[in-house]
Amino acid sequence: MSRAESFSQRYSEAAWYRWIVFATVVTGTFMVNVDSSVMNVTLPVLEEEFHQGAQTLQWVISAYLLMVTGILPIIGSLSDRLNRKTVFITGVSIFTVGSILCAFSQTVDELILFRVIQSIGGAVIMGNVMSIVSYTFPPGQRGRPLGVIGSVVAVGTIVGPALGGILVASYGWRSIFWINVPVGVVSVLASIFVLRTIRSNPSSRRFDSLGAGLFFIAIVTLMLVISEGTAWGWVSAPSLAMLTISVLSWGGFIWQEMRSSSPVIELRLFRSSPFVLGNMAGYLSYVMMMFPGILLPLYMHFVLHVPTAHMGLLLTPQAISMVVFSPLGGFLADKFGTRVPAAAGLAIGAVGLGLMAMLGTKATYLAIVIALSVFGLGMGLFTSPNNVSVLESVPIEKSGLTGSLIATVRNFGRVSGVAFAVLLLQLSGRDLSSSRGFQQASSFAFYVGVAIGMVGVVLTVVRLFQPSTARKTGS
Repeated sequence: MSRAESFSQRYSEAAWYRWIVFATVVTGTFMVNVDSSVMNVTLPVLEEEFHQGAQTLQWVISAYLLMVTGILPIIGSLSDRLNRKTVFITGVSIFTVGSILCAFSQTVDELILFRVIQSIGGAVIMGNVMSIVSYTFPPGQRGRPLGVIGSVVAVGTIVGPALGGILVASYGWRSIFWINVPVGVVSVLASIFVLRTIRSNPSSRRFDSLGAGLFFIAIVTLMLVISEGTAWGWVSAPSLAMLTISVLSWGGFIWQEMRSSSPVIELRLFRSSPFVLGNMAGYLSYVMMMFPGILLPLYMHFVLHVPTAHMGLLLTPQAISMVVFSPLGGFLADKFGTRVPAAAGLAIGAVGLGLMAMLGTKATYLAIVIALSVFGLGMGLFTSPNNVSVLESVPIEKSGLTGSLIATVRNFGRVSGVAFAVLLLQLSGRDLSSSRGFQQASSFAFYVGVAIGMVGVVLTVVRLFQPSTARKTGS
């Protein structure tokens, strides 16, 4: 046994050791979330550097998101067969090497390719963090660390654009990738020393590569339709072609998983009502989360004529509120169970969207701050209890796949939320060129968001009447 393994085994039951493990793996999560949001501020600089339009440069972001979402469940399924310590270290290493390659990119095509490599590492990191935390903390103590993970994701989202702006202005766009290198090296070294070996029951059966390929095609083509449908036209040839491929791939995937002896995603997990209802409610919550981020900046610009410098500050209360209340949601989940805090949180989030729907043509900054703070409070209270309920509805040896599915639902919900928000503006039937018309259109969209939130509340309340699912606690 190595010295590092001896240390981790000796102190594995100590409370302080659990939080050191948590800090080690969350460093990787923070790095991935900062990097995903930091790219938004670099697009104008990349446009000047490579002399390419926004339509081409958007793939620097889109390719990353599509790859992460497409392979997350595959990564989770593989992680459940392997040593999660080794898999996590491999993910951080790939992400770090991908960052170095991005920093050396000489063309847009190279940057997009290296971002794909980086995204593979990011998917491996995201697909293992919740699983490692679930193995490290016993049942009844997972709510708080999972709540803090929600805060870390929010902080990374806040810090990313601000940090990117400072780095790009001071050292150029390549610096946003170089900053990942020392963080990645420290994360790898800490993981080697701190993390203990975590193995589920390894399967000797062959990995379902056909199922993995069909899932990747199905989810990526569906995300392309949702994200690009407005630009392509919902009944255009590209949209219909992608939708057809997606439907056929989903059919093939389900057929393959039902006959496979070692499926990528065990469909029997979906026999668990808490698992299904929790993921459905989680998806709706991530759709809701995108509404303020898309609609409010447009509302502030076209209706209130808020200066650009003020918009960023006005949007931060949501993230700050989530940072503050996500750990509280985890604490309440540990203390009183997951279902009531989750239902209350989603209901409060719907109230926040309702306050945004009532913003008029002369709304004050205070009204916007209050609405976003209430929304962030609700989402913070909801997310960690809901994640705990999903994780604890399946055997712990499937926690890698389950954590990956939660992250997949998060990414898919975000893409859907952006598309739905834009589509609702168009479906409102209002004149978007006038201040009054845009205010009415955004109000319509927010009220639909309230309805989505209430559907999520119903799904969460239904879980109150579902029998609790006992988890296996093997390690």
